[in-house]
Amino acid sequence: MKVRKGTVKWLLGVMLISVLIAGVAHGQDFSSYGHKTAEINLPTVGGGEEISWFTAVENFRDGTTDMIGNLEAEGRLLAATGRKLYLQRNYGSDQWDVVATVAGAMDPSFVRISPDGTRVALGIGYGAPLLVFPTSMLNPSSPPVLHDGTNPAAGVTAFDVNYYDAAWADNQYLVINGGQWPGPPYGSGAGVLDANDPGDTGTGLIGNIPGASASIGVDASGNLYTGIGYATYPTNRTGEIKVWAMGEWSTTPGAVLDYEANARVVANNVLSAAYLGADSEGNLHVGGGDAFGVGGPTENGYAALISRDVVARVTAPGTPGAPVDEGNSTLYREFAPDPCANDSATGILYGNWGKGMAVMWNPSNATCNPGSAEDYWLPFVEPRLTVYYPVGAPDADGDGVPDSADNAYLTPNAGQQDTDGDGWGNAADADFNNSGVVDSADLSSLRKAFGKVDEEIDMNSNGVVDSADLANLRRRFGKSVPFY
Repeated sequence: MKVRKGTVKWLLGVMLISVLIAGVAHGQDFSSYGHKTAEINLPTVGGGEEISWFTAVENFRDGTTDMIGNLEAEGRLLAATGRKLYLQRNYGSDQWDVVATVAGAMDPSFVRISPDGTRVALGIGYGAPLLVFPTSMLNPSSPPVLHDGTNPAAGVTAFDVNYYDAAWADNQYLVINGGQWPGPPYGSGAGVLDANDPGDTGTGLIGNIPGASASIGVDASGNLYTGIGYATYPTNRTGEIKVWAMGEWSTTPGAVLDYEANARVVANNVLSAAYLGADSEGNLHVGGGDAFGVGGPTENGYAALISRDVVARVTAPGTPGAPVDEGNSTLYREFAPDPCANDSATGILYGNWGKGMAVMWNPSNATCNPGSAEDYWLPFVEPRLTVYYPVGAPDADGDGVPDSADNAYLTPNAGQQDTDGDGWGNAADADFNNSGVVDSADLSSLRKAFGKVDEEIDMNSNGVVDSADLANLRRRFGKSVPFY
C-alpha cells in the first residue's frame, strides 16, 4: 500500500499549497521534462444528448487520503464530459469508471480538486451553476446525480456565479476568472468564492481586464496568475499573463484590484492563457491556442512552460523584471505531442504525485498537410493526454515505468501487459475471471492452463504458465481490486 503524507492547516492564506504541492524535494527541473513520456486516452467527448465540446481533467494530489469506492483517490485522474464524471481506474490506464452524473449534458469549463483532495469544484457549462461537493460522494458502484437540472443533491453546493475557469487558493476559497465579473458590461474580471458559505455569490478581486477571459491560478509561493484570453484592439494582447505576488492580493479582498495598474507581466502573447498552473518547483505552465490569429501569427499545437526564474524576476521587489523571451530556451519550453501540431486549444496540468507534466490534445484531424484544418475541440473525439516525466520521477517498483503511467506500480512489469484490457497489469492481476477478487475459480483456471501458453494467465509474461505464476497467485489469494 502507498505511504501517505499528512496534511497541515492553511497558514496565512497560502502556505498549505506550498506544503501539499512541494512535498519532498525531487530532482526534476525546468529542462528535464521529456526524459520519459506516456500517453493516456481520456473519455470520449460526448455527442447527441450528451454533447460536450471537450473533456475537462484534473488529478488528485500527493497526500490525498480520500477513497473513491475501494480505490485511493491519490494520484488518479478525474475527468468530466457529457453527463458524466469519470475516475481513472488505474494509473496509466485508459479505462475509466463513471463516479457521478448530472441531469443535462455538460460543456464543462473545469474540474478542480482542492489541495487536500477532499472537495471537487465542477463548472458544468455556460449559465449553469458551479458545483462544489466532497470527494467522498463519488462512487463507481452507484454514481450519484450531483444536480437534477433544478436542484443539487444533498451534500452538493450549487453557486450562482459567472465562471470561465477557477483554481483553489486553499481548501476553502476558489479564485475565479468569471468572464463578465460580476456582470455586464463586456470585459473580464476575477473574483473569490468562499466554498464554505453556501450563499456566497463571490467577491470581486481583479477588474478592468480587457477582452475575453483567461485562466486563473495560484502557485506554491502564493503568486496569483491571470490574463487575457482574447483581445486584439487596438493592439493584440491575446495571451498576456500578469502575476500578483503573495501579499499583493487576498482571499478576502477589501477592494477590487485594477488589472491595468499591475506592471508585473510574466508573458506577452503566449497562446490564449487558457490553462494556467505551476509545478512543484514554481515553473508556470500555459495552455490554450490563439486560433483566430488576428494581429499576428496563430499559436496552435503546443503548450508552454515558463521558468520559475522569470516569475522570480517579475515578482521581485521594486521595478518588475522583463517578461519571458520565447526565444530563450533556457527560460521557455514548448510541448507539442500532436504530430500535426495543429491543435487549436491544448490544455496542460501538473500531477505532483507522479511528477509529470501532462498536455491535453485533440486528434480530430488525421491529416498533417500544410493548410489542413486545425484540430478544434469537437464532439465524438477521443482526446489524449501526453505526460512528460522528468529525470527522477517516482518509480516504486524500479521497472523504468513512472508510477503514474504504471498499470502495476508496485510490481515490476516493464512491458505493461494487460491482456484482458481491464486496466490492471498482468503482473499483478490474478483475477482471471474479473470477479473483483482472487479466489478458487482463478486458481482453477491457472491449474488448467499450467504448462501451456495463455497470455492472460501467464502473469510474468515469460511465454508459459508455470510455478512462478502459481506462486504469484498464491501471494494474492483473497485480495480484491485494486491490483498493483
